[in-house]
Amino acid sequence: MLLLGIASAVTAVTLVVLTSFLIPTLMEMKKAAAALRSVAEKTEAQLEPLLMEARSAVAEVRIVTASVAANADGVSLLMEELGETGEHIRAINRVVGVVSTLVAGSSAWMTGARVAGRFIADKLIRKRG
Repeated sequence: MLLLGIASAVTAVTLVVLTSFLIPTLMEMKKAAAALRSVAEKTEAQLEPLLMEARSAVAEVRIVTASVAANADGVSLLMEELGETGEHIRAINRVVGVVSTLVAGSSAWMTGARVAGRFIADKLIRKRG
């Protein structure tokens, strides 16, 4: 019976010691949980406006993307028209180049013909005079 009494006393003392260490630990855990809850609530309150702004930004991006997709056909048509315009300008430049070459050549011929005509006219005038 003495052994049973000693074992009971040791068990009781052990429980008292464990309880004396466990109570402050549990109180600190309670404080930490309350602080964590407070931080979580503050974070949630601060994240709500950010999430609303992010949702509106995503909605605006979707609208812009949809309008860009709708205008893609118009842009491709514009690019085709610009390509055709470029081809027409190149053709006009070729024609202008040919015409300017002809005009430059004909003006040289005209100048030569005038000089030759004056020369012949001078010769004829000198022969008569």
